[in-house]
Amino acid sequence: MRKNPLVDQLATYPQVALDRRKAEVKAAGLTLYDFGTGDPREPTPNFIREGVKNAYPEISQYPTVRGDAGFRAAVASFMRERFGVNLDPDTQILPTSGAKEAIFHMPLMVIDPNAQDRIVVFPDPGYPGYRRGTLFAGGQPYPQSMSNTFRHEPWTLSPQVLAKCRLMWLNSPHNPCGTAMSIEELKKTLEVCRENDILLVNDECYADIYHAEKPHSLLEAGVEGALVLHSLSKRSGMTGYRSGFVAGDADAIAQLARLRVNPGLVPTAPINAGAALAWANHEHAAKRRETFAKKRTVLEEFLVDEDLAFIQSDATFYLWVQCPGGLDGETYALWLLNHGIVVAPGAFFAIGDSAQHYVRIALVPSYEECKEAVAAWRLAHNELREAVEKWRS
Repeated sequence: MRKNPLVDQLATYPQVALDRRKAEVKAAGLTLYDFGTGDPREPTPNFIREGVKNAYPEISQYPTVRGDAGFRAAVASFMRERFGVNLDPDTQILPTSGAKEAIFHMPLMVIDPNAQDRIVVFPDPGYPGYRRGTLFAGGQPYPQSMSNTFRHEPWTLSPQVLAKCRLMWLNSPHNPCGTAMSIEELKKTLEVCRENDILLVNDECYADIYHAEKPHSLLEAGVEGALVLHSLSKRSGMTGYRSGFVAGDADAIAQLARLRVNPGLVPTAPINAGAALAWANHEHAAKRRETFAKKRTVLEEFLVDEDLAFIQSDATFYLWVQCPGGLDGETYALWLLNHGIVVAPGAFFAIGDSAQHYVRIALVPSYEECKEAVAAWRLAHNELREAVEKWRS
């Protein structure tokens, strides 16, 4: 069988490799505290589950690419109440089957694989889907290294790169680092993209998981030439439901709708019904923020006690932590895994070397499990220090 070589080159998604090693450790009988995969285990709120269950029709029919009017109206209300952005539900909103597939398919909308100008810019470190979707679309990935404080500064790109760029990804709030762009930074970036005819898309899936100040939406800076991507996976504990939306520039939404007819990745009517309820309810999102804040306090206090440096993030449920003693992320992650602590090496999220000495901690275990994990983590560090001293002597 003749194959697309990209499939084999990119076959092992970073998280898959981590899962394999976790299975080996678990089979050995060790208790695992999994801070590696960003899949929170707090229950999906009951009102959402009931809404999905009650929406199953007697006669099933194909869902439409644009989704039902009730879903789009709920999203429009959410964007207006949360960000002060007014959108036309009929022309500026599309449902998606979560965020990942939308990220993967977005470059197909703008990239001409035979053109010279086929660059897609995205932050590095960053979500692996930005690069993978670009490659499959025939685009040219351009990972832009973040600053020393892990902030994305697209306005510093050279004129040569901007001239060949068709799509630019922002990820604010950022996975894995947790930093968020100010409204001034978003406006500056949008202005640069408009000057160079670049579609600007902000992955805003963590916009409702913040610590103090609410992160801004790109659409607050302007709608023309801009799209945003949102998901209910983390905000509402709906990772398995695969529900999100793209919103913004009406012309871009129309083009995206034409594209999305082809793969047929359309959320079902029951999922859209549950999603409409989720976007209309802010209380459950606030409760989830409180839960993540409690867990964050436990881990941050531990990191300070152990003198481990970490980025002071603005949002998300991740901690971006520098490895102790100059260790690289994979070595440190393996050491911790042998003690039942699962973290994700920074290299999983980076193309350059800026993340080699970092790991990402996802606040997935329960509050009680976080406290238990800290005790095991301290033991791992004590043994690590003893090993280093023995090696030095």
